[in-house]
Amino acid sequence: MKLDLEELKKIDALLKRSDRILIIPHRQPDGDTLGSALAFYQSLAQMGKHPEIVCKDEPSEVFGFMPNIEQVRKGEPSLDHDAILVLDAGATHLTGFHETHPTLFDKSLEVVNIDHHPSNDSYGRYNVVHPSAPSASMIVYRIMAELGYPIDRHAATCLLTGLYTDTGSLQHSNTTSEALRTAAELLAKGANLRNLSKEVFNTTKISTMRLWGRVFQSIVRTEDGVTMSVVTQKDFRDTGAGFDEISGAVDFVNSVPGSKYSVILTERDGKVKGSLRTLSNEVDVASIASNFGGGGHVKAAGFTLPGRLQKEIRWKVVGE
Repeated sequence: MKLDLEELKKIDALLKRSDRILIIPHRQPDGDTLGSALAFYQSLAQMGKHPEIVCKDEPSEVFGFMPNIEQVRKGEPSLDHDAILVLDAGATHLTGFHETHPTLFDKSLEVVNIDHHPSNDSYGRYNVVHPSAPSASMIVYRIMAELGYPIDRHAATCLLTGLYTDTGSLQHSNTTSEALRTAAELLAKGANLRNLSKEVFNTTKISTMRLWGRVFQSIVRTEDGVTMSVVTQKDFRDTGAGFDEISGAVDFVNSVPGSKYSVILTERDGKVKGSLRTLSNEVDVASIASNFGGGGHVKAAGFTLPGRLQKEIRWKVVGE
């Protein structure tokens, strides 16, 4: 991953002359967007700045271990800031603020867009977009290291959380040699791998187990080799699980042998969210998701549509 040094100089000049800096993670925040946001928050605060993190949705309880997580405020942002960082949002609508704050993306504001999604159309005035990077947090780390910004053990833990979650604990196909070197460097800076591994991958609530049981119970494999499952609003109510507790289940559905790709359809608040994964080098799930207005990466993507799930049963006669 090669950074554009001229663009970095512009971003550095912007942040150094700015005092009030708004940081925006994407809606339904995951470990990568939160890790990127919190690392920048920690670093900028140490530089004497006044950063503020505003997100459309509240972070999941699973990320409660992250340093300064209490600084992530759910709500509507004020755009009256000297600089705005938008992190890990592959499209403007993924922030949740594209309709309520349209000027955020018309390039009239000092918006820095840092991301790793191929769908990103460089909507910021300043853009650092690297689709080859396994996580936005790795890009953030390289930027901070290149510019000499402080990275203490708290920032390192946040950055490693982003890298660790977006690579499936360094097991997914996007785990490059550079990703492993970055993880090692963050560990050397004091990142708490043991704690984040325990909290993110080895702590599961009973409600989550019950919800995932519903996922596994409804798994089917189509004639085309697609493994899929559905989760209805009733499943969430019956199990007492929150919407964020479905995260990670699609990777287990994707482990069915011989599957071309996997998809989980989740019903929530009048919308259906699709999460897609694949291990096949012949399938681009981002392209599939784009057919439904979504996007993502070649091996991990998603989409959201208005509507609800309706079960349909079909029978056919097969000759002896």
